[in-house]
Amino acid sequence: MPIIFGIMKKLLNVIPAGIFGLLSVFFALTGILISFVSFPGYNLFFYDVSYLATGPLGIIFDLGLIFSGIVAIPFHFYMNSLIIHESIEPRWRKFTLSLSLMSSITLSLIGFFPVLTDSIIILIIHGILALLTFIGITIYCFLYGIFFIKIAKFPFLNAILSFLVSAIFIFYFTNRWSLVEWIGVGSIMMWIAYNAIFSLVNKR
Repeated sequence: MPIIFGIMKKLLNVIPAGIFGLLSVFFALTGILISFVSFPGYNLFFYDVSYLATGPLGIIFDLGLIFSGIVAIPFHFYMNSLIIHESIEPRWRKFTLSLSLMSSITLSLIGFFPVLTDSIIILIIHGILALLTFIGITIYCFLYGIFFIKIAKFPFLNAILSFLVSAIFIFYFTNRWSLVEWIGVGSIMMWIAYNAIFSLVNKR
Protein backbone atom coordinates (compact mmCIF):
# COMPACT_ATOMS: atom_id res chain seq x y z
CA MET A 1 0.00 0.00 0.00
CA PRO A 2 2.80 2.57 0.76
CA ILE A 3 4.07 2.01 -2.80
CA ILE A 4 0.62 2.72 -4.23
CA PHE A 5 0.30 5.85 -2.10
CA GLY A 6 3.69 6.99 -3.40
CA ILE A 7 2.66 6.46 -7.02
CA MET A 8 -0.61 8.30 -6.50
CA LYS A 9 1.16 11.20 -4.79
CA LYS A 10 3.54 11.60 -7.73
CA LEU A 11 0.69 11.34 -10.22
CA LEU A 12 -1.39 13.94 -8.39
CA ASN A 13 1.60 16.30 -8.29
CA VAL A 14 1.55 16.28 -12.09
CA ILE A 15 -2.21 16.21 -12.76
CA PRO A 16 -4.68 17.93 -10.37
CA ALA A 17 -7.05 15.46 -8.69
CA GLY A 18 -10.05 17.48 -9.84
CA ILE A 19 -9.19 16.60 -13.44
CA PHE A 20 -9.45 12.91 -12.64
CA GLY A 21 -12.80 13.45 -10.96
CA LEU A 22 -14.20 15.38 -13.91
CA LEU A 23 -12.84 12.82 -16.38
CA SER A 24 -14.51 10.03 -14.42
CA VAL A 25 -17.86 11.78 -14.68
CA PHE A 26 -17.22 12.61 -18.34
CA PHE A 27 -16.56 8.98 -19.30
CA ALA A 28 -19.59 7.68 -17.41
CA LEU A 29 -21.92 10.40 -18.66
CA THR A 30 -20.73 10.10 -22.27
CA GLY A 31 -21.25 6.35 -22.24
CA ILE A 32 -24.71 6.73 -20.75
CA LEU A 33 -25.87 9.47 -23.12
CA ILE A 34 -24.62 7.82 -26.31
CA SER A 35 -26.11 4.43 -25.43
CA PHE A 36 -29.34 6.04 -24.25
CA VAL A 37 -29.89 8.10 -27.40
CA SER A 38 -29.24 5.07 -29.60
CA PHE A 39 -31.65 2.83 -27.65
CA PRO A 40 -35.18 3.15 -29.11
CA GLY A 41 -37.96 2.66 -26.59
CA TYR A 42 -35.72 2.88 -23.53
CA ASN A 43 -37.71 4.11 -20.52
CA LEU A 44 -36.06 5.45 -17.35
CA PHE A 45 -39.11 4.50 -15.29
CA PHE A 46 -38.97 0.80 -16.16
CA TYR A 47 -35.36 -0.01 -17.17
CA ASP A 48 -32.36 -0.06 -14.87
CA VAL A 49 -29.26 1.90 -15.87
CA SER A 50 -27.34 -1.27 -16.68
CA TYR A 51 -29.92 -2.27 -19.26
CA LEU A 52 -28.32 0.28 -21.58
CA ALA A 53 -25.62 -2.33 -22.19
CA THR A 54 -28.12 -4.38 -24.20
CA GLY A 55 -28.80 -1.55 -26.66
CA PRO A 56 -27.32 -0.98 -30.14
CA LEU A 57 -24.36 0.96 -28.70
CA GLY A 58 -24.16 -0.89 -25.40
CA ILE A 59 -20.40 -1.32 -25.85
CA ILE A 60 -20.02 2.46 -25.45
CA PHE A 61 -21.86 2.26 -22.14
CA ASP A 62 -19.57 -0.55 -20.95
CA LEU A 63 -16.43 1.34 -21.99
CA GLY A 64 -17.71 4.43 -20.19
CA LEU A 65 -18.00 2.46 -16.94
CA ILE A 66 -14.60 0.86 -17.35
CA PHE A 67 -12.75 4.14 -17.91
CA SER A 68 -14.84 6.01 -15.34
CA GLY A 69 -13.93 3.59 -12.56
CA ILE A 70 -10.23 3.52 -13.44
CA VAL A 71 -9.87 7.30 -13.68
CA ALA A 72 -11.73 7.79 -10.39
CA ILE A 73 -9.06 5.92 -8.40
CA PRO A 74 -6.54 8.82 -8.14
CA PHE A 75 -9.40 11.16 -7.31
CA HIS A 76 -10.47 8.99 -4.37
CA PHE A 77 -6.90 8.84 -3.06
CA TYR A 78 -6.88 12.63 -3.15
CA MET A 79 -10.26 12.95 -1.42
CA ASN A 80 -9.01 10.70 1.33
CA SER A 81 -5.93 12.86 1.81
CA LEU A 82 -8.18 15.85 2.52
CA ILE A 83 -9.60 14.25 5.64
CA ILE A 84 -6.28 13.75 7.42
CA HIS A 85 -7.27 15.57 10.56
CA GLU A 86 -6.90 15.15 14.32
CA SER A 87 -10.67 14.70 14.65
CA ILE A 88 -10.70 11.76 12.19
CA GLU A 89 -9.45 8.38 13.35
CA PRO A 90 -6.99 6.86 10.85
CA ARG A 91 -8.88 3.53 10.78
CA TRP A 92 -12.07 5.27 9.62
CA ARG A 93 -10.16 7.18 6.98
CA LYS A 94 -8.59 3.96 5.68
CA PHE A 95 -11.97 2.23 5.77
CA THR A 96 -13.46 5.04 3.68
CA LEU A 97 -10.63 4.83 1.18
CA SER A 98 -11.09 1.06 0.89
CA LEU A 99 -14.80 1.50 0.17
CA SER A 100 -14.27 4.20 -2.44
CA LEU A 101 -11.57 2.18 -4.20
CA MET A 102 -13.74 -0.93 -4.10
CA SER A 103 -16.61 0.99 -5.68
CA SER A 104 -14.34 2.28 -8.45
CA ILE A 105 -12.94 -1.16 -9.21
CA THR A 106 -16.32 -2.91 -9.16
CA LEU A 107 -17.75 -0.15 -11.38
CA SER A 108 -15.07 -0.84 -13.96
CA LEU A 109 -15.64 -4.58 -13.72
CA ILE A 110 -19.34 -4.08 -14.45
CA GLY A 111 -18.25 -3.02 -17.92
CA PHE A 112 -16.67 -6.45 -18.41
CA PHE A 113 -19.76 -8.24 -17.08
CA PRO A 114 -22.72 -6.39 -18.66
CA VAL A 115 -26.36 -7.43 -18.44
CA LEU A 116 -26.78 -10.32 -20.86
CA THR A 117 -30.15 -12.04 -20.74
CA ASP A 118 -28.73 -15.25 -22.27
CA SER A 119 -26.01 -15.75 -19.65
CA ILE A 120 -27.18 -16.31 -16.07
CA ILE A 121 -23.59 -16.51 -14.79
CA ILE A 122 -22.66 -13.08 -16.18
CA LEU A 123 -25.96 -11.71 -14.89
CA ILE A 124 -25.19 -12.93 -11.36
CA ILE A 125 -21.66 -11.53 -11.45
CA HIS A 126 -23.05 -8.26 -12.77
CA GLY A 127 -25.58 -8.09 -9.94
CA ILE A 128 -22.93 -8.72 -7.28
CA LEU A 129 -20.62 -6.06 -8.73
CA ALA A 130 -23.44 -3.50 -8.96
CA LEU A 131 -24.48 -4.25 -5.38
CA LEU A 132 -20.93 -3.80 -4.09
CA THR A 133 -20.60 -0.55 -6.03
CA PHE A 134 -23.82 0.88 -4.63
CA ILE A 135 -23.12 -0.28 -1.05
CA GLY A 136 -19.66 1.26 -1.20
CA ILE A 137 -21.03 4.57 -2.47
CA THR A 138 -23.75 4.62 0.19
CA ILE A 139 -21.34 4.11 3.07
CA TYR A 140 -18.40 6.20 1.93
CA CYS A 141 -20.59 9.19 1.06
CA PHE A 142 -22.21 8.98 4.51
CA LEU A 143 -18.79 8.87 6.17
CA TYR A 144 -17.53 11.79 4.09
CA GLY A 145 -20.60 13.72 5.24
CA ILE A 146 -19.52 13.17 8.84
CA PHE A 147 -15.91 14.05 8.09
CA PHE A 148 -16.88 17.26 6.30
CA ILE A 149 -18.87 18.35 9.35
CA LYS A 150 -15.95 17.67 11.68
CA ILE A 151 -13.39 19.55 9.56
CA ALA A 152 -14.05 23.28 9.62
CA LYS A 153 -12.42 24.05 6.24
CA PHE A 154 -15.30 22.40 4.37
CA PRO A 155 -18.57 24.26 3.72
CA PHE A 156 -21.71 22.63 5.12
CA LEU A 157 -22.90 22.06 1.54
CA ASN A 158 -20.22 19.39 1.11
CA ALA A 159 -21.72 17.40 3.97
CA ILE A 160 -25.30 17.93 2.76
CA LEU A 161 -24.49 16.60 -0.71
CA SER A 162 -22.73 13.58 0.78
CA PHE A 163 -25.69 12.70 3.01
CA LEU A 164 -28.08 13.26 0.10
CA VAL A 165 -26.28 10.73 -2.10
CA SER A 166 -26.25 8.20 0.71
CA ALA A 167 -29.96 8.74 1.43
CA ILE A 168 -30.92 8.28 -2.24
CA PHE A 169 -29.15 4.92 -2.43
CA ILE A 170 -30.65 3.77 0.87
CA PHE A 171 -34.08 4.62 -0.54
CA TYR A 172 -33.19 2.70 -3.70
CA PHE A 173 -32.32 -0.41 -1.66
CA THR A 174 -35.76 -0.32 -0.05
CA ASN A 175 -37.78 -0.22 -3.29
CA ARG A 176 -35.53 -1.04 -6.31
CA TRP A 177 -37.32 1.43 -8.59
CA SER A 178 -35.41 2.03 -11.81
CA LEU A 179 -36.00 5.78 -11.70
CA VAL A 180 -34.51 5.98 -8.21
CA GLU A 181 -31.45 4.10 -9.43
CA TRP A 182 -31.10 6.69 -12.19
CA ILE A 183 -31.36 9.48 -9.62
CA GLY A 184 -28.76 7.73 -7.48
CA VAL A 185 -26.33 7.38 -10.38
CA GLY A 186 -26.86 11.04 -11.23
CA SER A 187 -26.30 12.05 -7.60
CA ILE A 188 -22.93 10.30 -7.28
CA MET A 189 -21.76 11.85 -10.54
CA MET A 190 -22.85 15.23 -9.17
CA TRP A 191 -20.98 14.52 -5.91
CA ILE A 192 -17.77 13.67 -7.73
CA ALA A 193 -18.09 16.64 -10.12
CA TYR A 194 -18.81 19.05 -7.27
CA ASN A 195 -15.85 17.90 -5.17
CA ALA A 196 -13.61 17.88 -8.24
CA ILE A 197 -14.51 21.48 -9.08
CA PHE A 198 -14.27 22.43 -5.40
CA SER A 199 -10.71 21.08 -5.28
CA LEU A 200 -9.71 22.90 -8.48
CA VAL A 201 -11.20 26.22 -7.39
CA ASN A 202 -9.78 26.08 -3.87
CA LYS A 203 -6.54 24.36 -4.96
CA ARG A 204 -6.80 21.78 -2.19
